[in-house]
Amino acid sequence: MDNQRISDIFAEIANLLEMQGEDPFRIRAYRRAAQTISHFRSEIRILAQAGRLAEIPGVGKILTRDITQLIETGRVRYHEHLRSTVPEGLLAILRLPSLTTDQVRLLWRKHHVTSMKQLIQLYRNHRLPFEADILEALSRDLNNWERDQSRMLLGMALPRAELLAQNLQRISLVERISIAGSLRRGVDLVGDMNIVMATPDPDQLIGTCTRQSEVRQVLFTQSSTNSYSDASDVGASAVIITSEGLRVSLAAVLPSQFDLALLHFTGSKSHIASLNRLAQQRGIHLTATRFTRFRDHSEVPADSETTIYHQLGLPWIAPELRENAGEIEAAMTGSLPAMISDDEVLGDLHVHSNWGNGAHGLENIATAAQRLGYQYVAICDYTYSPATGQGLTPEALRKQIVAIRHLNASLPPTFRLLASAEVEVTADGEIHFDEEVLQELDIVVAAIHTGFKAPQNQITRRLCKAMEHPLVHILAHPSGRMLGRQERPAIDMDTILETAVETNTCLEINSHVLRLDLCDHYVRQAKDLGLLLALGSDAHSVQEMRTMRLGVMTARRGWLEPRQLLNAMSYRDLYRHFHQRDAMHAF
Repeated sequence: MDNQRISDIFAEIANLLEMQGEDPFRIRAYRRAAQTISHFRSEIRILAQAGRLAEIPGVGKILTRDITQLIETGRVRYHEHLRSTVPEGLLAILRLPSLTTDQVRLLWRKHHVTSMKQLIQLYRNHRLPFEADILEALSRDLNNWERDQSRMLLGMALPRAELLAQNLQRISLVERISIAGSLRRGVDLVGDMNIVMATPDPDQLIGTCTRQSEVRQVLFTQSSTNSYSDASDVGASAVIITSEGLRVSLAAVLPSQFDLALLHFTGSKSHIASLNRLAQQRGIHLTATRFTRFRDHSEVPADSETTIYHQLGLPWIAPELRENAGEIEAAMTGSLPAMISDDEVLGDLHVHSNWGNGAHGLENIATAAQRLGYQYVAICDYTYSPATGQGLTPEALRKQIVAIRHLNASLPPTFRLLASAEVEVTADGEIHFDEEVLQELDIVVAAIHTGFKAPQNQITRRLCKAMEHPLVHILAHPSGRMLGRQERPAIDMDTILETAVETNTCLEINSHVLRLDLCDHYVRQAKDLGLLLALGSDAHSVQEMRTMRLGVMTARRGWLEPRQLLNAMSYRDLYRHFHQRDAMHAF
């Protein structure tokens, strides 16, 4: 947790307090602390560990408590409470430099603006009540915001980047190649795709790459001999637009520099900044292409990322953790998590079949799952909902259960389909479906797909009541988010997580390209609470079952270990787990 992150949170607290017209003294205290911390030379986390936060000017008992909570848990409960008091879309508007908090409050209260989309529409229709200089500055901010929205879903970007890397690897000059950047870290929304290459001739390779048939436009190139400072010490590089309209940043370095470049371009920036500080403390100069000692400019071994981390006194840190969110400190104390890996996932707990709105039958799903090395897959079609008029009726679900049991009898003993269902939770939190049929299922998954505009307390209570139902094992896509959409359901996730603990309900990491829900932040909270989580592809075809790797990346970003993932259990252990809840019947 770096100083800037702490400063940003305190500044947002001040803005949210001002939005609500709270005590000016408290507002000034948080704003002053944000400014002080932003410019403070010492690392706040180090002062906190030493019990010396009182040395920070203007930081009293309450702010000390908030800083300590933030460093220890990665969040401040008071900050999260304040965020829940205003429409989520306003938070993005509050971050626009061109508007004051008073102006944002005016837009909210008088013009009912609650999202960037509404603000842009008012701006384009010339209906904003501001002077010309403010509108000019706002125009720049809105353009920047819209540019940032061009980020691509992880599940869309990753296969495209992998295909591009495969094509570039065919170039004879390429000795090593790797995806880097936010893609390698598994971030759910990515901007530029980053690819790093090793070659004996970086300049020639970049030139060859820019002439490939899939390159539509070259936005920028830099020669490896054109580096005049450490900041530009990145070998040869180019930014291209592919024929699909994808923006890709290419970097080419000498083979001996590859691992340094891969580390550098994987990021995150704040993680690399922390590594740079560690390097300086050890008298080492660390850039994208150089790893040398200050005293004599001799080279420090850098033949792998593991070696580089070891030279800095650290074990290797997985890319998904490199967000400066406590991973450096965990590495120093030997407490990095033993994170879940793809080959430890033994099954998929959320797949739709052609009994519902899926594309493939039970046999096809079983065959595809075995090819993926799974021991089990949960068939999880929607049950009938009066709100939609669609889904399996109790009679149809009972027939599906019989079909699954019959098919299992013919399958190898190392694999089983699980009879499950995705049951819609009613507006009042009830499970209105034949309970005798639900009791025949191996797993009952509850979910909501409608009513997301309800007040926060109502939609939160709806989900909590569903988890209190004795037959519900898993809550699917708990936060209801859809990636790339500005508006998210107003759900109190702290309460959802606490209720999951109280009811022994598993929360899902939905691996669908559009969801990745739970997100990494809530996965880490769930991990810290000791919750068991479940991975589900939410696949509607056998091809979509491969999106499980996106869920694994999200789980890893949340520091999740195999012992806290249902899918890491063997078929028999999974049976025992649910049997102990007196909720799972014969497989």
